[in-house]
Amino acid sequence: MPDSPTSFPAAYVRFLAPVRAKCRRLLGSSAEAEEVAQDAFLRLWQSGFAEAELPPNADARPIMAWLYRTCTRLAIDALRKRRRSITTDDHRDTAERVPCGVGVEQSIAAKKIMLALHARVPGEELEAAILCRIDGLSHTETAEVLEVSERTVRRLLEGFDVHADAWRKEFAS
Repeated sequence: MPDSPTSFPAAYVRFLAPVRAKCRRLLGSSAEAEEVAQDAFLRLWQSGFAEAELPPNADARPIMAWLYRTCTRLAIDALRKRRRSITTDDHRDTAERVPCGVGVEQSIAAKKIMLALHARVPGEELEAAILCRIDGLSHTETAEVLEVSERTVRRLLEGFDVHADAWRKEFAS
């Protein structure tokens, strides 16, 4: 089974780059992204999902969905942990964590918004919003990743919008 597209080594080679890139977009830090991506793959390996759940020539989309769901949750946890451990004016290493092509001020502002939303938005809503609005997945793809119906994805996004609008109004005043 080592040559199978669904074996753990093959999944690691095939999906590490997109999982790491997704984590980098969410976290804004290459080092944190690498750590979260590795943790997601460690959990995949420990679960045996890539080896046991799929036959050798099976569709690898369930593995990618599992990885996206896992790394999104791990990244959200990392952001919550970061929020608890930093102050809003602590930007010692911001310059090295700014994604390419983004200004320092823009990156700091975006991170403040994400940290504020993490405190106010339920995890499921935030997860759906990240998958659809940051990662660009369709409602169908997001439903597959989250293992819910498309109707639930729409409901989660509506809830996210309500929370985000309330935060925007509060932030603007």
